[in-house]
Amino acid sequence: MVIGITGPAGSGKSTISKIIKTIYKDKASIIDVDRLGHEVLTYFFIKEKLKENFGEEIFDDDNNISRSKLGEIVFSNQEKLELLNQIVHPEILNKTEQILKEISNKNDIIIIDAALLFKIGLDKLCDKIIYVDAPEELRIERLSEKRGIPLEKAKNIVKSQEHINSKRCDFKILNIGNFDQLYKETEKIIQNL
Repeated sequence: MVIGITGPAGSGKSTISKIIKTIYKDKASIIDVDRLGHEVLTYFFIKEKLKENFGEEIFDDDNNISRSKLGEIVFSNQEKLELLNQIVHPEILNKTEQILKEISNKNDIIIIDAALLFKIGLDKLCDKIIYVDAPEELRIERLSEKRGIPLEKAKNIVKSQEHINSKRCDFKILNIGNFDQLYKETEKIIQNL
């Protein structure tokens, strides 16, 4: 079974993914789409497309894409964010499909952890989808304090994901920071699968 876990940045998707992995132990795998996105930014043809569209200033001294510089550009400009998504999302989808093929017969549960699950088209690969949410202020605080993202950038990230919603999801979890409650709620959902 493939379970998609989606929701805005800072909501707790990774925590839910880890809880499910804990429940299923070695019979579950997590595909971290955020990490795949970082990997895709290292591909030569992606770097070339990004250079054409965003300029040399997004590169660091080692000719790697600086995610912080790119983030400053795209999280404050919706059109540029859309352009970035058009460039990287098809490759993220391809890479996810490839990983699924490689690991599908080795796992009972495969979790696709992705904020932009629907936007990338990953929902088509999922049997069930769990939406994780948290109050906006709490999400900004988590991004800023736990991930070390500057406050203004954290606010821009949250603002850029306002379109993410739970309409097409099978289950919804509100994560207000109580781990025991979160574990029980996740466990209950898993039992219903």
